[in-house]
Amino acid sequence: MQKVEHNSKEKLQELARIDNILDEVVRLYNPKIKGEENNIKFLFCACISKNLARDYRLHVIITSQSSAGKSNLVNTILEPFKEDVLDFTEYTAAFLNRSGNDMDGLIFKMEQMEKTNDKKQVSLGTMKFMLSEGKMRIGLVDKNEKGQNTPKTLEVNGIPVFISTSTNHNMDPETINRTFQMQVDESEEQTKRVITHVLDKYSSINYGTEWQTNLQKLYEISQIYKDTSKQFKGIYIPFSDKIRDMIPSVNLTMRRDLPKILNLTCVIAFLNLTKRKKIPFDGGQYFYENLKANKMSSYYLIAEPEDFKQALKIGGETIRQTLNKINSSSMEIYKTFMKLFNDNPLGGVTVSEVSKESQKSQNRTGELLKQLYDMGFLSRTKEGKEFRYFPTEKKFENIQAEDIDFTEEELDLWLESQGLKQE
Repeated sequence: MQKVEHNSKEKLQELARIDNILDEVVRLYNPKIKGEENNIKFLFCACISKNLARDYRLHVIITSQSSAGKSNLVNTILEPFKEDVLDFTEYTAAFLNRSGNDMDGLIFKMEQMEKTNDKKQVSLGTMKFMLSEGKMRIGLVDKNEKGQNTPKTLEVNGIPVFISTSTNHNMDPETINRTFQMQVDESEEQTKRVITHVLDKYSSINYGTEWQTNLQKLYEISQIYKDTSKQFKGIYIPFSDKIRDMIPSVNLTMRRDLPKILNLTCVIAFLNLTKRKKIPFDGGQYFYENLKANKMSSYYLIAEPEDFKQALKIGGETIRQTLNKINSSSMEIYKTFMKLFNDNPLGGVTVSEVSKESQKSQNRTGELLKQLYDMGFLSRTKEGKEFRYFPTEKKFENIQAEDIDFTEEELDLWLESQGLKQE
């Protein structure tokens, strides 16, 4: 991809000309990815978050069946960002400890995350410290140049954006708490879109030409946001009181999940920066150009209710999966399970019965019901060689996108309470 130089004014003008940046992103990815609109938007937001302050970083694990298209989705989304991607099919704790990299501004991509802990749960392992603390500090004994054992401290700093895929839905709680759980579209309609796309690829001489043009455009957009991110001291949500009652509080894990949802809101506000209020920050920052220090304008960026609504829309199924710690396929098969259970509430429901009704294989059905059981949505009793499942009182949680009325007067009052004022 060709590097393009922009001055600050041109950057903002280019962004301002795009009516809806995330819809434009989907259009640009369309030659390589059919469907998956919300997943494209979500993953693009995650990639953009790498250059914002550490608090706003978004991490995603995509769990779906083998051959569902997880890797193609991730690899395509990452193409415009590849100069900042650390791409691994596997890594060891020793490698991570000794890498010495500053991880800020990078995307750590892990292909097929399948390594499990002693409970057979997929786990981030030592990476979890990077994603929450932004630092790993390891004390060890190592040989010096004379071959003598000497105490040594290894330190790795920064928080990368972590993106991975997996076919294993069973993840350890600390991995779940640090990441969004996403699933690719496994519907028949999406399969038809993919089939058509593959057939077009094999029947078009100029296939790929449009993608190369769009890829350059995506790269230029990513660079504009990368450069512009340096100007923002922070991104704030002044209407937080308006959304308090929308947030479910029954589940303790909401304490971890809410910041992730608000971070997505902040990233979307940043993507809409040309249409959002920017409050000057007196401190300013300096950047160097031709060995000369130049002062850069710095701002607080103010999110709008539309950013929160867009976050809930884009993250719809992903947020729902994250809140409930369970994937969409399991929530979907729960409907089939409840239909059968309501017909026979005393006898429970077996895997084979759900498999027949849902037309999924018994192995796949068993996996999904086991996930519902592990997360507390089902109980079960053993009868012979099979289990009979029963529903528990635990229900699925979600956040509904509602209209939020937040006036200019309320914004002025919030700014005044923060000791700020509009330009």
